[in-house]
Amino acid sequence: MIMASTQNVNRNAWVQLYEARRVPNEQEVRSPGRPPGVVPRRKVGLTLSQGEITELENWRERLSGLLNRSVSAGETLGILTRVCTNRYNRMDDAEDIQTLAELVERLIGEE
Repeated sequence: MIMASTQNVNRNAWVQLYEARRVPNEQEVRSPGRPPGVVPRRKVGLTLSQGEITELENWRERLSGLLNRSVSAGETLGILTRVCTNRYNRMDDAEDIQTLAELVERLIGEE
C-alpha cells in the first residue's frame, strides 16, 4: 500500500511537470530596452588626467579580481569615494586642515 501511494505521488509530480510544459507562456509586457536599475544612477562627465585614468583602471581591475565579476568604472569610483569618506570621518582634526597636501597626508599618510 505504501509503495502504491509513493508511485502515485511520483506520477502526479511528473504529470504536473508535463502539464506545466504544455501551458503556453504569456509574454511579459514591458517597454523595450534595459530595465531600470534598483539604485537610481545618473551619467556624469569627468575630466581626468592619464595618471588618474590609469589609477582608476588599476582599481577597477583589482576590484573585479577580488569580486570575481566585472566591476564598472562607476562602481569603482563609488567604492573609492566611500573609502575616502570613511577615512575623512575618522579624522579628529579635519577642520584644522589648510591645504590639499595636508588633507592627502592625513587621509593616506606619507608616501
